[in-house]
Amino acid sequence: MRVTREIPLSAPPADVWPALWDVARMVECVPGCVDANEIEPRRRYAARMTQQVGPIRISMPLDIEVTEEKPGCLMLKAKGRDTLVATGVSVTVRLDLGPREAGSSLRLDAEWRVLGKVAALGHPIIQRRAEGMVDEFAARLERALGR
Repeated sequence: MRVTREIPLSAPPADVWPALWDVARMVECVPGCVDANEIEPRRRYAARMTQQVGPIRISMPLDIEVTEEKPGCLMLKAKGRDTLVATGVSVTVRLDLGPREAGSSLRLDAEWRVLGKVAALGHPIIQRRAEGMVDEFAARLERALGR
């Protein structure tokens, strides 16, 4: 499934870009992220995610790899598996940051693959959950930038 959003932010790109690299700030902004650590600066990260999808609660470690970084563009891949619930997730995210009149615009394009028990819930339920997570991320990021 895929989710794409244009996220208007009140902060200028010069303030948003460093925030995207601030691990502690991103833990606060990403719904369900309870912990994250930098393994290799600006390249590899480890995180723990917890989510409720329908009646199923998942908790999994994620390996995150930055696959591309250039001015205003960031691409990453994340993979994880909850062995207790027999569910695997892989996510590819592209972030494009640019200026707009009153701050900046962050285009987020994410593609999720979900396997196992959670996948059995069906595409519409998982799609709604993914869209909700992206919308919550946008709201949290705007609040974090306002501090």
